Amino acid sequence: MSMRDTGALRLQPNSQTAVAETRPVLGLHDYGRLETAVFDHLDILSPMRPRVAALLAAARVVPSREVPGDTVTLGSVVRYRVDGDRLQRRILVLGREHVPNGQYVNVLTPVGLALIGHRSGETVVAARLDEGMLTIVIEGLDHQPETELRARSGSDNDHGPEAA
Repeated sequence: MSMRDTGALRLQPNSQTAVAETRPVLGLHDYGRLETAVFDHLDILSPMRPRVAALLAAARVVPSREVPGDTVTLGSVVRYRVDGDRLQRRILVLGREHVPNGQYVNVLTPVGLALIGHRSGETVVAARLDEGMLTIVIEGLDHQPETELRARSGSDNDHGPEAA
């Protein structure tokens, strides 16, 4: 399997750009939604299908309540830069949940797939659909649903969204 299959490439350590070498962390809820989305939202010939499958295979899956607060998850409001361009602030969504009006980034796109499971401060490289490359710096998170759920419950022992 090539590194390109993950949708989020990592440069070799001797590269001039410091790129995240960590495995993406997915909560059980996000893992299940992505697994289902491969069949529900993507055509059989979509180039994103093998990328999502590779991410699911490579990810470290944890109960949603154990996802670190600085990790990008579905529903997170994330700030990032693509190729050093202007700062973007988007909500990471799945599929056709929202009208594409510039507020959202779909996890079933190269940028969205590169963001999910990675932490604030990391740099990831994504393969574009036209075989080009994108360098994405995750500047920070303004909201993460799992952190809000823990704060509302007042406990780290809640059962999280996957218990529903």
